[in-house]
Amino acid sequence: MKNLIKRTSYSVVVIVFIFSNISFKPISPNEKSKDLLQSESDEFSFYKKNSISDGPYIFLENERVVVKWIQHNELRFKIIRKNNYKIIKKKFELEFNPSWIDDLNNSKNNYTQTFSGVENLVAVSDVHGQFDLLIKLLKQHKVIDNHFNWAYDDGHLVILGDVFDRGKHVTEILWLIYKLEQQAKEKGGMVHVMMGNHELMVFNNDLRYVHEKYIKSATLMSTTYDQLFTEESFLGKWLKNKPYLVSINDMLFVHAGVSPELVEKGLSKEQINKLFINKIVGKDKIDILADPELSLLRGKYGPLWYRGYFIKPRLPENEVDKLLKYFQANHIIVGHTSLPNIISLYHGKVIGIDSSIKLGDTGEIFIYKNDKFFRGSSNGTLIEL
Repeated sequence: MKNLIKRTSYSVVVIVFIFSNISFKPISPNEKSKDLLQSESDEFSFYKKNSISDGPYIFLENERVVVKWIQHNELRFKIIRKNNYKIIKKKFELEFNPSWIDDLNNSKNNYTQTFSGVENLVAVSDVHGQFDLLIKLLKQHKVIDNHFNWAYDDGHLVILGDVFDRGKHVTEILWLIYKLEQQAKEKGGMVHVMMGNHELMVFNNDLRYVHEKYIKSATLMSTTYDQLFTEESFLGKWLKNKPYLVSINDMLFVHAGVSPELVEKGLSKEQINKLFINKIVGKDKIDILADPELSLLRGKYGPLWYRGYFIKPRLPENEVDKLLKYFQANHIIVGHTSLPNIISLYHGKVIGIDSSIKLGDTGEIFIYKNDKFFRGSSNGTLIEL
């Protein structure tokens, strides 16, 4: 795994250097994903100048497993037979366990997402493909070791949405998180992978913010980026059943926030998770907008887009109290709204943890231990909230 990251990161450094002299036309929200692709001649020029490496993408096709990846602008693939997964370890230093496929196929959704008795917890949001900074934060605060393995014992790690889009290391982060999720289980810990608006955008073929590298990677595979995360793909099948609201101790975790408008619908945490997973993810936008309940969930008052705690006129504190009472929580932990650092609002009732990691320069990690909240910096220091 570590070698995979090193090799891929090297290719990405080259791409960044060359991109510095390229200007990209802004994408209109109404443009279709196919408009993101350049003409064939432009693509040829791009491939000639830039070396793209990406993957692996593992697809579950009936009784066989197909591994696809891009290596220096060339599509490579391998059909796995008789549980011979050595090719994955050899090519990517990824210890892929065949039991992972059985576990994924046999997994059942936990829509309730309620956990208690957690003594140590860290959370991070909106990493947007910034692998190096994420690794630095996790290592500095002893969540992982120098070999990127789980070191947090029975602690919990919350990934509060928006791994996708903007950055160049999305694939690496996804495989890292999956590996940590499996390792944490073995140690009595847990990784909570939650969905943000950018995950939903990719799943529903809104590719406006996908990095050029991944548009090109998908093109080389003769598909579009969203199709790399269908139910037939390992990563897609894993991610599309992940939750949108999670309760841990007295904390409600949600990517953007919960709103009074959402509460007025009378939906429970379990119902919200179920509606997203079964009725919104991968579904047609027209059908979603035709349903008032679904339309609210995916709109500006829904849990993936709400900014009412931060943008004026801010939600009054008495309304926050009503939200907390409704969801039986004392704190709401959110990302989505980018800030210079993690902040506490409404006398500690709302914690905003999107510390602008997406910029790649600096960032913080939210830490809960000894019944206290802390900001964890990239140099390892703790600042109590």
